[in-house]
Amino acid sequence: MLGLGAIPAAAFLLSMVRAPESPRFFIQAGRTEEGFAALEHIIDTEQARLRTDDIHASVKLETEMSHEFHDLFRPGLRKALVIGALIKA
Repeated sequence: MLGLGAIPAAAFLLSMVRAPESPRFFIQAGRTEEGFAALEHIIDTEQARLRTDDIHASVKLETEMSHEFHDLFRPGLRKALVIGALIKA
């Protein structure tokens, strides 16, 4: 039974080797030109340019929100976070 699950897992792994990276991945990794080229392959140039700008804004917002989340674990707030979690439980 355990080995039977390995067959679809191996098929998925082999299919993922040929899967291209997403435009969002390229832009998030700082490879904007490659992300734009991938988008341009799918949609026309003007829409690809707009979509690239949207992805840039989304990645920037995501990065800013990520920093805000990490602020919860600063030494000054860590104690309050633990107490609040224990009270809720």
